[in-house]
Amino acid sequence: MSLIAVFIPILMMGGIVGRLFREFAVTLSTAILVSMVVSLTTTPTMCAYLLKEAKEKSTAECTAGARRFSRGYWRAIAAA
Repeated sequence: MSLIAVFIPILMMGGIVGRLFREFAVTLSTAILVSMVVSLTTTPTMCAYLLKEAKEKSTAECTAGARRFSRGYWRAIAAA
């Protein structure tokens, strides 16, 4: 949120410089917000999934499960 607060004054700038940097500020603020949402939702979900498997299986099996999960995750992203 503090990164987005840095771009608010740039967003409100007047004149030619303000018009040039307005799109830049909006783009970066949007990218930061999307990154924040992903890091606060997807990362804990994947961690909980992997930790749940770790409690049920041995370390070697957990590592193999993490590899399978990672391969499936990246295949799903590539297919999208």
